[in-house]
Amino acid sequence: MGRFVFKLPDVGEGTAEAELVAWHVAVGDMVEEDQIVADVMTDKATVEITAPVSGKVLAIHGQAGEMVPVRGPLVEFEVEGAGNASDAEPTPAPAKPEPAPVAVEAPKAEAAPVSAPAAVGANYVFKLPDVGEGTAEAELVGWHVKVGDAVEEDQILADIMTDKATVEITSPINGVVVALHGEAGQQIAVGGPLVSFKVEGAGNVAAAPAAAPAP
Repeated sequence: MGRFVFKLPDVGEGTAEAELVAWHVAVGDMVEEDQIVADVMTDKATVEITAPVSGKVLAIHGQAGEMVPVRGPLVEFEVEGAGNASDAEPTPAPAKPEPAPVAVEAPKAEAAPVSAPAAVGANYVFKLPDVGEGTAEAELVGWHVKVGDAVEEDQILADIMTDKATVEITSPINGVVVALHGEAGQQIAVGGPLVSFKVEGAGNVAAAPAAAPAP
């Protein structure tokens, strides 16, 4: 089992924080992917925040009425397979050593084999989260990534536009982009696939049969 820290995604262009309106889950709850976990309110709209993974709620950060920073920890889950945080650390950031010069060289060594997860990793499909109360679909304004890119957690993937605001959609995980679902100007359904990744550890969809011959 792994620990997955879900951070508050961007909920509006230029929004640095949002007010936590209410929780839909509690510690100990079993949550399914795309289940609503909380309502937050920006200066433009109330947004339903959905879970990017299935798992058990270990901790929730914040109380109704509090301001939660964008990309700050919101919910911690216990998930099957590898998570995105160490059990020994409260947040994933301290896991990277900084003092020794060797730590500076380590990312350079990792940057070269980014194709490795694409070959042997698991499949992870990131679906468009709820971006506004009552919003069933949103217009894809533009992509910030392309197929083959190695993406970090919280990196901006795309801009989408609702009838109220333009929202930056950020990645919930680290991985390699294997597919982009949609083109600029296209309407994307909330809960529909947005980006497919290859990730280390467990994904959230079964692997496609790569050996099947083309008809």
